Amino acid sequence: MSLLVSAEIPSSRWRRCRWAIAALALGLASLVLPQPLGATVIEPAAAVREPIIGPWAPPPALDEPVSRWQEPAPADVDSLSFPHFTGPEFNELFTTASLPNLSPLSASPTITDSAEMDQQIRTEAVERGYQRRPLPADYARLRLIDDGLTLQRPAAAAWLALEQDAAEHGFELELNSAYRGHRYQRTVFLRPLETPYELEDLAERLKMSAPPGYSKHHTGYAIDIGQAGHAHFGSSPAYEWMSADNFANAKQHGWIPSYPPDGGRQGPVPEPWEFTYVGVEAILCFHQPPVGDDPLCAV
Repeated sequence: MSLLVSAEIPSSRWRRCRWAIAALALGLASLVLPQPLGATVIEPAAAVREPIIGPWAPPPALDEPVSRWQEPAPADVDSLSFPHFTGPEFNELFTTASLPNLSPLSASPTITDSAEMDQQIRTEAVERGYQRRPLPADYARLRLIDDGLTLQRPAAAAWLALEQDAAEHGFELELNSAYRGHRYQRTVFLRPLETPYELEDLAERLKMSAPPGYSKHHTGYAIDIGQAGHAHFGSSPAYEWMSADNFANAKQHGWIPSYPPDGGRQGPVPEPWEFTYVGVEAILCFHQPPVGDDPLCAV
């Protein structure tokens, strides 16, 4: 009888139960086994394919994009023109941005299960310009956007704002990828390759994808996007709109190109579909001295 009853439980209810059990287990583990700073962040299995939080409505004030601005915001903020950046400056902007809920870097994750080959791949990756990227410090602060895709709270708010802005201009943006952990990135990196892995094939793969530990998606502040009805985002009307005037329409919502066309030694070849969130304030204040009379950029 008990088997019959459990078989009749709706799948949606069963999924919710599993999520709740997973979340409770993670919470108890964090209380019993606290991790010191710098320890390896244990990525919950639920964060790879299933949400560990509920669907997200438009954000309350707590989840607004990152800013040090005090209320009220400067009256002329909407009329400001954004500074232009070179490709290397875009990359530096993401690396130096003060983004919340990121863990200290820990030991490099496994790539191929061969320690010697992994070290060679990491050396090749660094030579190409890849950098180690942190994981979220608290997975419970990620927010589910759609179809199992999660982002950090500020990035989630900024994505919804960008999506709405694009729609008002006639472009239907699609969110294709968001937060990706080490295990997920390992699958992405190795998927096109056959075992046993050859170093030459792995080095060639670095032109198209970051190895685990080096993807900006690990942070929860990177997105891959597309436009409905267009196979190649780099040649789509939406990309033309976002990239115009040094990506002004993306900057308006705190987004910058992740791998810009003129980025130089930055890891993969330029990826027009990937953007990273840094916040409007970081964009406006990147060229400003740390102390000055500008009310927007005053520390």
